Amino acid sequence: MSESTAPAPARTTSGSAAPVFSVRGLWKVFGPRAERVPGSEYAGLPPAELREATGCTAAVRDVSFDVAKGEVFVVMGLSGSGKSTLVRCLTRLVEPTSGTLTIDGEDVLAMDRGRLRELRRHRAAMVFQHFGLLPHRTVLDNVAYGLEIQGLGKAARRAKAAELVEKVGLAGLENRRPAQLSGGQQQRV
Repeated sequence: MSESTAPAPARTTSGSAAPVFSVRGLWKVFGPRAERVPGSEYAGLPPAELREATGCTAAVRDVSFDVAKGEVFVVMGLSGSGKSTLVRCLTRLVEPTSGTLTIDGEDVLAMDRGRLRELRRHRAAMVFQHFGLLPHRTVLDNVAYGLEIQGLGKAARRAKAAELVEKVGLAGLENRRPAQLSGGQQQRV
């Protein structure tokens, strides 16, 4: 997938139901004229040779997988292997260099800015390694923040956030600030 160590290979879901995520031949190449690398004589070069020949770095190399509804799908690998870049490509936080990507059969690469905003707000999201919690907000208000951005009323979003706080085992900590939580508790927020 990337520089020196590729993550564990992804498997393709078998079955008759259409996948929620379908990724085929996805590449993300950084560098000058990156679009010339996928599908070319450069595509199979080891990382150092690719950099020397083209000035480019392939962070995601020819990745394909499907994720079925209800399936838990894990992307894992060593530091620097392209996991975060791959996940960012799924919602176009990073633009893929080539390949295809669909969510519920809809072409993500063809989405305009408004449609992407809708996708990111309602259909696909990321949990970042660094929690990104708002230090001035309570646990409850941090959990409710996404719903606030979506325009949900205060009472409804706080009720939904309270359900989620309980679901992840943080009941009783709703009024604490992030600095008052352990790392594991912050991750659950």
